[in-house]
Amino acid sequence: MLLSNVAVNRTVVHTQLVSGSRSALHALSRTSHSVPVTHTHQRRHIFSHKRRLSSSTLAIPFALSNTNSATTAPLQFLSNVSLCRVTPGTITTSAKATAPNLDKMSAEAATTAAQASASPVEDSFLKKAVSCQSETEREAVMAARAAKKALRETKETWWAPYVALTKPRLTVLVVLSAMSSYALTPEAVSLTNLLFLTVGTALCSGSANAINMGREPAYDSMMTRTRGRPVVRGAVTPNQAFTFAGITGTVGTAALYFGVNPTVAILGASNIALYGGLYTTLKRKHIINTWVGAVVGAIPPLMGWAASGGSLLHPGAWCLAGLLYAWQFPHFNALSYSIRDEYKKAGYVMTAWKNPGLNARVGLRYALLMFPLCVGLSYYNVTDWWFVLDSSVLNAWMAWWAFKFWQQENVNIALAAAGKQYSQNPFARKLFWGSVVHLPGVLLLAMIHKKGQWDWLFGPSEDEKKKTLSS
Repeated sequence: MLLSNVAVNRTVVHTQLVSGSRSALHALSRTSHSVPVTHTHQRRHIFSHKRRLSSSTLAIPFALSNTNSATTAPLQFLSNVSLCRVTPGTITTSAKATAPNLDKMSAEAATTAAQASASPVEDSFLKKAVSCQSETEREAVMAARAAKKALRETKETWWAPYVALTKPRLTVLVVLSAMSSYALTPEAVSLTNLLFLTVGTALCSGSANAINMGREPAYDSMMTRTRGRPVVRGAVTPNQAFTFAGITGTVGTAALYFGVNPTVAILGASNIALYGGLYTTLKRKHIINTWVGAVVGAIPPLMGWAASGGSLLHPGAWCLAGLLYAWQFPHFNALSYSIRDEYKKAGYVMTAWKNPGLNARVGLRYALLMFPLCVGLSYYNVTDWWFVLDSSVLNAWMAWWAFKFWQQENVNIALAAAGKQYSQNPFARKLFWGSVVHLPGVLLLAMIHKKGQWDWLFGPSEDEKKKTLSS
């Protein structure tokens, strides 16, 4: 608390400090003389500027005791966290420490720090001034920093590399395609089935991706796109990646088997084998690897359809699978074109550099195939006929960029044959990002237009009424 009957002179020294803030403060006190104190102000106190002491600006509020009075009261120093007391004595400061001269005073103090000497009282005060936090608060701050650092190190060295092994963004896309198909099935659905389908599909996808990374660190290190993967960086070893893949694959398949049904479990296990085994091997053998990879992408919709007990012989299930299969080509062919030189350097046999014309032509061909596949979903009563209309907008958008990509590639091939220079195909990137938006958009529209979705609001269609009457 502040002591009464102590005459003080309210003085605030606002000193601009850099890393040597303590030295500047010491120099400030050593190069000054005593300031006389009057008795006109009683019970005055000043609170410190609410700013971290580590900042380049430090405000030092302090009160001066009356050294001329018979009774010398202890100096009171009040900060925003604690009250620091200094033993009686003469605390000195510059007689010219007025507001306009503060910056000049701090500069002069810093230059004369090595030539000055200070009394124990002055030194004690300044030490208190620059470290006026309580011990409890300092310990709490240090403990919080240590905990945050430990959490960050734990994340970087323990679970983050294993999450990266699963290729989270790709896994999310795989899970969403399975969930969308599950939502579109005409059979009854349940929350429990959906939960097991989601977890099991995610674990199976993560297992396949971990096997893929564990087998290719030497080649992934040659590509900018893949050199940051955990096995390449040494965050996990290939054996650890394979162990992780074995655990997640086993748990994922078991979740699908016991929580959904054996058909879905078989499809999940086959996807691990196709992606982690056949596709990864073919990447360095033949361009057919892209078609095998597309089959891998087509399996999750079949898993979602079968999860509700729907028959895999239903044409609607294969329209959904075909949708995912066809989408792979404009998406991946545009992606691989942009980094075709890196694929070639790493030894991956991709159509983008083996046969650029075929690469662009295949991308356009399968982009156009999206139109009849969406019509098929309506024809086989998976969606209503309005889906054909609005899905055609997204299909036309992606098909347009696929066409421009193919057209420009033909021009580039002609220029190369004539021995002329040509620039990078600018439509590859546009097609890639167009495909990223296209697939979620089409799946969302399909769920909105699911057959019978809006019968509660608009009533059943004429076809549904005829079916009801005939039955």
